[in-house]
Amino acid sequence: MIHLLKRFKNTPELASMEGTRSGRELAKAIILLGIPLIVGELGSIVQQFADTMMVGHYGTNELAAAGFVNSIFYFVIFLTLGVSYASTPLVGSAYGKKDYKGVFRVLGESLIVNFLVGMFFVVLLLLIYFNLEAWFFNQDSAHFHQPYEILDLSKQYMLMLIISIPFMTLFYACKQYLDGIGNTKVSMWVMLFANVLNIALNWCMIFGHCGFEPMGLLGAGLSTLISRIVQLLIIVAVVFRTRIVRSAMEMIKTEPELRPTKAGVVEQLKLGWPISVQLGLEIGVFNVCGIFMGWLGALPLAAHQTMYTISTLCFQVLYGIGAAGTILISQFLGAKAWGDIHKTARTTFVVGLVAVVILTLCIVLFFRPLASCFTDDQEVVKLMWLILPSFVFYQLGDCTQIVYANALRGIEDTKPLALIASFSYILICVPLCYIISFVLDMGVSGVWMGIPIGLSLAGILFFIRFRRSMRILQSEKNQ
Repeated sequence: MIHLLKRFKNTPELASMEGTRSGRELAKAIILLGIPLIVGELGSIVQQFADTMMVGHYGTNELAAAGFVNSIFYFVIFLTLGVSYASTPLVGSAYGKKDYKGVFRVLGESLIVNFLVGMFFVVLLLLIYFNLEAWFFNQDSAHFHQPYEILDLSKQYMLMLIISIPFMTLFYACKQYLDGIGNTKVSMWVMLFANVLNIALNWCMIFGHCGFEPMGLLGAGLSTLISRIVQLLIIVAVVFRTRIVRSAMEMIKTEPELRPTKAGVVEQLKLGWPISVQLGLEIGVFNVCGIFMGWLGALPLAAHQTMYTISTLCFQVLYGIGAAGTILISQFLGAKAWGDIHKTARTTFVVGLVAVVILTLCIVLFFRPLASCFTDDQEVVKLMWLILPSFVFYQLGDCTQIVYANALRGIEDTKPLALIASFSYILICVPLCYIISFVLDMGVSGVWMGIPIGLSLAGILFFIRFRRSMRILQSEKNQ
């Protein structure tokens, strides 16, 4: 397995090439980097999707418990991913400068940061775990009264996922290191292997095949834990066989600059938390819209959940393309190739726009067959049609905000991400969704109408901030 993964070479090192890079070269590099990143982005949540789908065929209570626990863990996945993203531009910048000692030091600091973040969420979720009954299954509460019959099932599954968190976050650290040096294929294949392993173990442990006793939802949790341990072991073996890490390990005792520093750990946390907040707030907008839909009834809520699932596909594709832009921009930042940074941001936006137009056209043209994959209820499909125009219109804003948020990440300017996200998503988008739906009485279609405005506003503000930050960086260079 390790031997096969070593055969995948990095994307051409554009930062080391002489002269200006053409738009075609940049677009090709973005696509080559982006496809494995897209698969990786989807792979981050596939394990939970697989658990939910497979336990749904085991029992209704198991399905309800999986849905309840996964709704909590989706936030954990994106929040931990956000923190891990901080190391990619730092690795890329050092790699662009050919500072291989710096690359290794950033990797060490990233392992520390991601382990600490993982343990933080372990403690936080254990606190929730020991208070599940009081906080979420209190039958006397008007708002927090999940079905009591799924409590024990939820606890079994949740405990397995909690144990798996440090393995997941350490995997992210190794993945971001490989992404930062332009090798996005290894983590893609590792994640695909882990997901296939998870599905196979689910089949064995949930339903009781290959000598296993049927374990239901507990089996799904165990298979997720095992697959996350395996994917970490594989990627660690690959990372420690890369030339940079292998050379650094031979010199670490005599070269102090190879060792992680407290300042480096703090820097990664400062860069990572705004990314984490931005991702969390964007997910939060759709969750709030789900609450609004719940006020309108069960059918509108079902339509919302289905459209949100479909929109996740476009989001993950765009985020993979945006992350590819981050890698190239960070490497050009290290090489101080300012013109290439601007051109990369523009090219990433164009590639993202083309991708999202193709995806959106396919979704519109094949909407009914796609909807039938999720529901046979024609009333739900009709409500999905009402949401579809807002879904189409917000893709441009989503493309802009994802690309330029990642461009800011590439130049290590993440502080404004949380502030702009709070303003655009919470202060503008959510109130607009409420006003259009309930005050203007537009109902189901109105709930999503504020989303294009909020995401477009965020995209414009991220773009303005990127241009301003680039002017500052270039002026500092000329002084």
